[in-house]
Amino acid sequence: MTSSSVLRISEAFPGAGEQMLEAAEAHDLEGIVAKHASSCYESKRSREWLKVKIVGEQEFVIGGYTEPQGDRSYFGSLALGVYEGGRLRWVGNVGTGFDQKLLADIYRRLQPLITDKCPFAERPKAERGLQFTWVRPELVAEVKFANWTQDKRLRAPVFQGFRHDVNAAEVTREEPSSVARSFPGGAAPPGRSPAAGRKPRPTLLPGDAKETTLEIDGHSLKFTNLSKVFYPGEGYTKRDVLNYYDGVAGLILPHLKDRPLSLKRYPEGIAKEFFFQKNVADKFPPWIHTEMIPSEHNGRPIRFAFAQDRASLLYLVNLGCIDQNPWMSRSQTLANPDFVLIDLDPQECPFELIVDAALQVKAILDRIGLTGYPKTTGGDGLHVYVPVEPIYSYEETRTFAELIARLVFDRQPDLFTTPRSVAKRKKGRVYFDYLQNGFSKTIAAPYVLRAYPGAPVATPLEWREVKHGLHPKQFHIENAPGRFAEKGDLFRGVLEKRQRLEDALERIGE
Repeated sequence: MTSSSVLRISEAFPGAGEQMLEAAEAHDLEGIVAKHASSCYESKRSREWLKVKIVGEQEFVIGGYTEPQGDRSYFGSLALGVYEGGRLRWVGNVGTGFDQKLLADIYRRLQPLITDKCPFAERPKAERGLQFTWVRPELVAEVKFANWTQDKRLRAPVFQGFRHDVNAAEVTREEPSSVARSFPGGAAPPGRSPAAGRKPRPTLLPGDAKETTLEIDGHSLKFTNLSKVFYPGEGYTKRDVLNYYDGVAGLILPHLKDRPLSLKRYPEGIAKEFFFQKNVADKFPPWIHTEMIPSEHNGRPIRFAFAQDRASLLYLVNLGCIDQNPWMSRSQTLANPDFVLIDLDPQECPFELIVDAALQVKAILDRIGLTGYPKTTGGDGLHVYVPVEPIYSYEETRTFAELIARLVFDRQPDLFTTPRSVAKRKKGRVYFDYLQNGFSKTIAAPYVLRAYPGAPVATPLEWREVKHGLHPKQFHIENAPGRFAEKGDLFRGVLEKRQRLEDALERIGE
């Protein structure tokens, strides 16, 4: 087909996605459209037609908030700033990205910081006559935005969450090179793997060297057998696994920090024998945090390893730990988990029934006033985390999970099966494993690779994504980093929104 007076064929640039995206960014454009060369025109989004957006994301200091308008409660927007020459400069307000619970939580955090003094070097102009309430500039927000305007204001900002690991005084405007690309559905162009919703980190281990030594966080790490194939069906190597974990370290580490790990090691990849290691060897580097924890089984203490930082995580991955399996409690409160696990596994049933089961769980949680966070397991099932204050025993959280199991079973008995004995479980149903809530039991953490064909990733979900057509194998080592760059940490609420169970139990009783 050729162009005519009534039809113009857009010029194509095959194989030049990187250059086109950089050109679009340089000209302050929204992004580019990419398609598979052999695909036909489609009037909807698909894997064959992608809109690749240029999205900025960085930290900003919160300096105040405006009064709510209309149906909005608590506040209207947050006043944001960055430091320039030691002075806090206002860059705009963010008024989207909040649900009702988040509005209440942010408002609660801001109240102790209220001050009469405007923290910004130049007083912001209130829009539509709205009044500002100023706060001490101590809280740091992660914000996604379209771009910067000519007068250095944020365009289309969206609140993503708090950054507790960033010092407010160190927040400055990031250079344009830090712009993250957003790839629908997690599909990233070849060679580009945005990491953790942040500035893409250079590939840790490029090239084809079989081993190398690098300094990570001040520690010397030797990476060995980098060309060893860990996923024979796809050809992914140990180098690929290490590069994946380096890219998502900022996302996964908050979910591993202070949690004892049961190491599952695959020294020859997923097709060969693996082994578990709880009691780590004395030859472990002294800078890796370990703790002696009494064993319930043999009475002797076990020396567990922890992944407290990027260097520790990569050291464990280099040992062949493809997936990371932490406890459901942290070392400071070992006897008290900080989430209730809803574990849904198939008993020879299609994944659509797992989706139906998860939505039944959500309906119950909604009715009793609790928030749950879904994720794929990377295997055949689905997890829902219900974050709680670490004040309940494992027996109490297990009993609570059992109550949820009984409620969903009563609502739809033909969907679920609950016997612990595999032989007694009914086939073609969903097994609700509430007994997984137990002291020293581990679970595949969010964002981990799984040792299954296809290199699937345990992937946090939005509830609107939990619908028929979802399948855990659709998130894998190739496309998951791009998805995480677009979505950010969907499991942030598991870390920040701790809930109490007393009111929920009263509602269950009613």
